[in-house]
Amino acid sequence: MANRWLVPAVVVITGAAVAAGMVGRTVYSRVPEAKGTPAVPSSSVAGPWPGMSEVLLSPDSFTHPDRSSVQAVLQKYFDAINARDFTAWRGVVSARRASQAVESTWMSAYETTKDGGMVVQRVESDVLGKRLRVLISFVSTQDVSKAPVALPERCIRWRVVYVMVWEGGELKVDEAPENRTPQMEKC
Repeated sequence: MANRWLVPAVVVITGAAVAAGMVGRTVYSRVPEAKGTPAVPSSSVAGPWPGMSEVLLSPDSFTHPDRSSVQAVLQKYFDAINARDFTAWRGVVSARRASQAVESTWMSAYETTKDGGMVVQRVESDVLGKRLRVLISFVSTQDVSKAPVALPERCIRWRVVYVMVWEGGELKVDEAPENRTPQMEKC
């Protein structure tokens, strides 16, 4: 009796393993070229604060298949903040996040901000949710009056998880619960 079910069970298990392998191959076989070489952890901020304006990749994030897209979007995101360019910023955030932003509030919040030393530490794929969770560290300088109430400092080191989603074939920075609990400390 047990032998009667052995062959169908092996076929089903083999089929499931092949399907899982094909999904994994599709997700992880894309190898777009990333800009530069992986950053070493100590190179996140060199020179005066806040550091370089180029978004770098850690060795861990450099292995992710979407690393180039993540790096390019985050570069535009931080460039927009540093240039106080609300229109450019709206172009790299999700429709949901853009719909929640008011230009005058955004401009006021970032009017003295300068971000630098950005290093993408880790990129995790959520295949079912079709999104990425990106852990990034960076330094921001700003007037103390524009700093977070929880840390009223001129220079802050941040570790933030940005959730990124695909919209219209482009990667965008989304609004998600993970974004709302950044770690921060005085420089």
